Amino acid sequence: MAEEKLRNYFSINHAYIFDSGRWALYYALKALEINKGDEVLVQAYTCVVVINAIKQAGGIPIYIDIGHDFNIDPESLKSRLTNKSKILIIQHTFGLPARLDAILKTAKTNNLKVIEDCAQSLGARYYGKLTGTFGQIGLLSFGSDKIISCVRGGALITGDPAIGEKIKKFQAELKSPNVIRIIQHLLHYPIFYISKPVYHLYIGKIILKLAKTFNITNKIIYKSEKAGKRDEFYPTTLANSLANILCRQLDEINSVTNHGEVISEIYNKQIFNQHFNFPWKGSDLDLTGCAYLRYPLLTKNPKKLAAYAKTHGIILGDWYNQAVAPKNIDLAKTDYVLGSCPKAEFLAAQSINLPTDRHITKKYAVRIVKTLNAFMK
Repeated sequence: MAEEKLRNYFSINHAYIFDSGRWALYYALKALEINKGDEVLVQAYTCVVVINAIKQAGGIPIYIDIGHDFNIDPESLKSRLTNKSKILIIQHTFGLPARLDAILKTAKTNNLKVIEDCAQSLGARYYGKLTGTFGQIGLLSFGSDKIISCVRGGALITGDPAIGEKIKKFQAELKSPNVIRIIQHLLHYPIFYISKPVYHLYIGKIILKLAKTFNITNKIIYKSEKAGKRDEFYPTTLANSLANILCRQLDEINSVTNHGEVISEIYNKQIFNQHFNFPWKGSDLDLTGCAYLRYPLLTKNPKKLAAYAKTHGIILGDWYNQAVAPKNIDLAKTDYVLGSCPKAEFLAAQSINLPTDRHITKKYAVRIVKTLNAFMK
């Protein structure tokens, strides 16, 4: 049912669900017939699980620098091309579509196969057309911090029948998920429901810490993945219980993205603290199709701001705190060379993002605004 809803939403013939976005990406690369040693172009300012998928599929990640929109810089893309370049992953960061006209022109000229990473941009549009429908394959994620969430899950969409059949075959060969892991994912809901309202009292923080320490709830990224290794429990099919949650939420894509736009507009109009820079505000970017998964801003001391916000019961996001995040990974395993993407490193050192999800009411958004306006560097 969820796959049917995805096909209808995107007006596309092929949609297949997997246990996660990271493993969906792995199978997308396989469906595009990646060979060992092929170069996969991917932007810096991304997550380690993206890089893990590339390397586990046999590819070599080649990092592209980004622009002030947190997406691929088309000129940096041109400079990183070699005769081994085969696949391009286009990430639409925070729900803002990348500069697809320029990027796709380069991809076509150089015979690159394209995967659109829409983990953060479900519902976003580029000149009226949904992201995920421009390349050979569109990648979706339904993790706990995404626009539509069933705690864990991902999907691939494509309009190419041959590619669709390959993806379908990969999906059919997957094993069923581990029961303990299913329970951990489902417990995410009550644990967060209890802990979030009292997070600022440290009670909530203790509850979440204990839940993770004793493996009561799932982890967004497991220890093995941070070391560049494969988690032993995956890949699998998506549990029916999680798929049922996903199926109900897919009907809410438009309402959730519209809500994110409303909350972002409050931030845009009411935050006036001079200690912040707004990379999207007053720029040449076309924000009309943005899905606003998060609202990014820049500050010279994001850690201090995050700590300050926590004392007021507000949790800010640190995506991404280094060129390949999170910070406690084994960076050497990602093949990223420090200094190779200076804009990504600069933005990662100063970026922080504000929540825009369905649980952020207008009243709560105004509270966030007041807290940030009172912040002193």
